[in-house]
Amino acid sequence: MAGKRSVKERLSRDVIVASALVLADSEGLDAVTIRRLATDHGVTPMALYWHFKDKDLLLDGLAERVLDEVEIPVYPAGELPAWHVRIRDVCRAILRSLQQHPEVADLVHKRFMGCTAGLDLAEMFFAALREAGFDEQRMGEIGIQALHNMVVLVTMEPGERAPKASEEEVHRRTREKRIVLESLAPERYPNIVACAPILVSKSVEDHYLNLGVELMVEGIRAVQAKL
Repeated sequence: MAGKRSVKERLSRDVIVASALVLADSEGLDAVTIRRLATDHGVTPMALYWHFKDKDLLLDGLAERVLDEVEIPVYPAGELPAWHVRIRDVCRAILRSLQQHPEVADLVHKRFMGCTAGLDLAEMFFAALREAGFDEQRMGEIGIQALHNMVVLVTMEPGERAPKASEEEVHRRTREKRIVLESLAPERYPNIVACAPILVSKSVEDHYLNLGVELMVEGIRAVQAKL
């Protein structure tokens, strides 16, 4: 009995999720299984089932952890910024967390409204939209699109995302993709050929992600201006 208690204490829910997140970051989401985590911790899979009945619940825990890591913007009392500034701040905060765990980011799509951390972020977003004058229909439509767009910005960012591959392998794949685009007929695709290096490589200093946020915020402001 004492041995069972020590295993349960050592393998708390937080410990398992933290271990799964490290595994996903280093080897990809496919590597995250109950059996693999049990092996890494030197226990039987049954020891993990105390906390997670199946892999879907484990993935729920991963998404919740990533969202819980988002540093929600805090403003001094009486100094609340304009609604669009708050939206921008929330989006950037979400992106910073998702960027740390790109292999897990796609899990957030279906789980934003399934945990306290995601609900808190959504409530901040919707509160700003209400202040902007949007009705419930528009609040829901704009809010959910914007939150999901943050995930897409990370998961669809140009450049290779292969945790198991070496840096040399990543460079090789990127180079091959660039060559394919640069080899297109210039008379038919002159602009794609010209942009080829940008289309296959990560941008420096997060220009791509920052541009994505600005396009979205300015788009919402343009819709709001027509109210």
